[in-house]
Amino acid sequence: MNPLRTRLAAAVVGAGIIVALPAAAWAGPLRSSSTSPTTASSGPSDSTRPGLEALRAKCLAAIDVRLPALAAAKADVAGNQDLSDDDKSALTSDIDDTTARLQTLQGEIKSDTALATLRDHCRSIFQDNRVFALVLPRTRLVVGADTATAAGGKLSDVAGKLADAIAKAEAAGRDVTQAKADLDAMKAQIASADAAAGSVPGAVLGLTPADWNANHDVLTPARQQLRVARTDLRVARDLAVKIRNELRTPAPASPAPSTSPQA
Repeated sequence: MNPLRTRLAAAVVGAGIIVALPAAAWAGPLRSSSTSPTTASSGPSDSTRPGLEALRAKCLAAIDVRLPALAAAKADVAGNQDLSDDDKSALTSDIDDTTARLQTLQGEIKSDTALATLRDHCRSIFQDNRVFALVLPRTRLVVGADTATAAGGKLSDVAGKLADAIAKAEAAGRDVTQAKADLDAMKAQIASADAAAGSVPGAVLGLTPADWNANHDVLTPARQQLRVARTDLRVARDLAVKIRNELRTPAPASPAPSTSPQA
């Protein structure tokens, strides 16, 4: 393989990215149940101390699951190189605010002596925060969108290298009609992916727990847009491989001149 083909092969392989929603231990379920420990059963009266303590333990356990998940998400956000500065700041602020609310509730729940007050504080863990239903899925969506945007940028660099290779092949007398058409299609797929992924952060960063409470499908449009971006990037990557292979195919040999005697 000549140096140009070697560079093209490396570029295409390097851009062979399938963008997926980032899998993480902190991600939690895509959608959590709206049922909280306070609504799972009728519960005891204020005068029943064992019932009060059982509910307190359940609610503190719910917080104990959420705080480490938020901390892990914050660490991953801080270390992500694909996130834009604005998106990283917005996600970090959201995680910090949610963490602070849960820590306040943790202290209140530990001090509650009235069952009604305890129930209100426990309910707030879910209704006013929505860690697994909104905060963490939103983080994953924004990270996925910015990752897709970064992947599109890498594929655009590959498209530039392919354009140079096509121009050189054309100058050498090769028929590059198909390669040019595939390159145009590749660029269109990258542009479509960029538009789809770029719509995600603005669609989800302003959502509140109240928005999720009112509509449990509030994140669905953003998920669909991210799926579009992922599909477009796969198609663009496959087109890059196709173009590379087209340029690697040797040009048909010219027919040898006839040596038969002239009549």
